Amino acid sequence: MSKNLRILFVHKNPCARAYKEAVALTGLGHSIDIACEKNDQHPDITQYIDTIYKYADYDQLAEIIRKDCWDIVHCHNEPNMPTVVATQNASNCPVVYDCHDVTGLRQQLDPERRENERRCFEESDGVIMVTNTLVDVISKRYNVDNIIALPCYCLVENVPRVQRKKLPGNHLVYQGMILDSGIHPLEYRNYYPFFKAMVEKGIHVHVYCSIFNPKVLSSYIHLDQSTTFFHFHQQVPYEQLLDELGQYQWGLAAFNIEDIHEKDKLLFLNSILPNKLFDYIFSGACPIVMNNATAGKWCEKHGVGYHVHSLDEMLDVLLNSPPIAPVDDLSLISMEKHIRAVEEFYFKLLQE
Repeated sequence: MSKNLRILFVHKNPCARAYKEAVALTGLGHSIDIACEKNDQHPDITQYIDTIYKYADYDQLAEIIRKDCWDIVHCHNEPNMPTVVATQNASNCPVVYDCHDVTGLRQQLDPERRENERRCFEESDGVIMVTNTLVDVISKRYNVDNIIALPCYCLVENVPRVQRKKLPGNHLVYQGMILDSGIHPLEYRNYYPFFKAMVEKGIHVHVYCSIFNPKVLSSYIHLDQSTTFFHFHQQVPYEQLLDELGQYQWGLAAFNIEDIHEKDKLLFLNSILPNKLFDYIFSGACPIVMNNATAGKWCEKHGVGYHVHSLDEMLDVLLNSPPIAPVDDLSLISMEKHIRAVEEFYFKLLQE
């Protein structure tokens, strides 16, 4: 089966993964609409979208889905409720649950949210996870008939790759969410101890926050004011971000698990491959991975980064080891290449 599909993405606020998938799927000739509450994380996705439907509540979302003018309804979490709405209202096409974040592993859920997560996995026609590790985990926990993995690969054909000259000195970059200590259930986003130790060793730390909220960043703001080795950067379009990442010797892909004791949360953190890992590789910033076994083993397998097991070991690598040279063959991390697995998945679901 082969034809150009009309796809509806459902996403509260389209993120980097949805953006990459949209670019890659439209590159194959498929057309995409989006139903969302807002679009301020990746507004550049609009250039790849035919129609944007805004919904203010789930009743409005249900009305959109009942238009029944799509071949596939492709839902992204978190939250999970939009996927539940889709499974209840899409009567003539498959619903795909693209699970970016298994919240039931990351944190304790109340009974309603736990049931919503189960329904997403078991009532959707197909499920996409971000790693094969999570495919195995979810397959043991839920009755899932059709499930595949699509890591958050990088766009390599649609974005020009420029090998930037490295900044003089020793520079590490982190892109994504950071938080002050004690903010649950995302306490693993407390990077302050890492950054403080790095700047004290004379390592420049550059941070591109996915969301800059001073109310939860006071420790980093103080660090920024107290040293010339810490640098906040403004949020920039994805292509510009990839270009800027290339200036830095190192790219951090790590979690802070010092205060985490829940077995499921540790399983979750050790089972994912973060977006940023592939962006660093594309841009030529050598990844350094900690407290994420799946990502660390992936880097070791492909020879593209360092996998460390403590802050002391991380500092030793940053100070005494050479960054691994950028890879030449980008097919390893190409979303444009690997999105074909999703296309094949769509066609399989349509034939059932």
